[in-house]
Amino acid sequence: MSKVRHKVFPPSLRQWAWRLFSLAILLAFAWQFYQLSKKLDWVAFGRALARPGQWRLLLLAMVLMPVNWWLEARKWHLLLRVFLPWPFSRTWRAVLAGVSVSAATPNRVGEIGGRMLVAQREEWPGVVTSSVLGSACQWIAFLLLAWPSLMWTADLLLQEYLPFSVRWLWPLGPLLLLAGWWGGLPLLLKFMNWLESRWKLGLEEQRQGLEKVKLSLMLRAGVHACLRFSVYCLQLYLLLWFFGLELPLWRGLAGIAAIYLVQAGIPLPPGLNLVTRTELGMLLWESGPAAAADPANAVAILAAFTSLFAVNVLLPALPGYFLVVRNYDKS
Repeated sequence: MSKVRHKVFPPSLRQWAWRLFSLAILLAFAWQFYQLSKKLDWVAFGRALARPGQWRLLLLAMVLMPVNWWLEARKWHLLLRVFLPWPFSRTWRAVLAGVSVSAATPNRVGEIGGRMLVAQREEWPGVVTSSVLGSACQWIAFLLLAWPSLMWTADLLLQEYLPFSVRWLWPLGPLLLLAGWWGGLPLLLKFMNWLESRWKLGLEEQRQGLEKVKLSLMLRAGVHACLRFSVYCLQLYLLLWFFGLELPLWRGLAGIAAIYLVQAGIPLPPGLNLVTRTELGMLLWESGPAAAADPANAVAILAAFTSLFAVNVLLPALPGYFLVVRNYDKS
């Protein structure tokens, strides 16, 4: 089979295809940075830097970036060990490679493809399966942390349209998690069995690995997902203060979590994701007591979301890009 593949795709053609792919990723970085630079109000950014002590908020948000991705790597490593005996250092490199490809894909779905680029072909099924489980763990954070935040921040708005009290909706998040666990995993196993019988795919190893995924493991990974989501929200909260929107601590963090929950279900490219989050932030905070009808807050919201994307995605994507290229050179 390998010889046939080499005849169809000679090494020179595959090498040029890889170079074009690498160039496309690099151009995506440049395009995203260019788009962000146009949206960012550099005058407001300079004023924020000039305010006494404000630079510490920006520095702390940047320091939390590796913490954010370390928690993601630890979460994925817990799940990946069921399928592949990777050391954490290799998991960390694969996570950065995933960031490099996901920077220009809708809802960062290219993250899995980037991780596959630093794995051997026979390791791909384990990488994909564990990454899907990692994405499912992210919904543990959404439903346990962001759902109550949404109910709290949107209480008055929802009460206008609901014939019952919003309090009845608060337990819905944990109930959905229980339903997802008891119903989701058996359905996934049945789907894999169907794929094996219908398409003759060799998924026995992945199916056995999924059978080893117990509730305790998902809860441990879910704790890492909740910690990472909390760090992410804290980063945006710091950047909002840095740009002059001084929100109350808990109300501000709850609003941020609610925005990410609403936006998570909309599969848009990163640039449009950024616009969606910004519009939701303006809707939430420009009408609140912290806004005080100050038009400068719209600039602060846009600048904060723009800066967070640059700090958490574009910056770690650059070393991830070079990891992908170096891995190809070695192989």
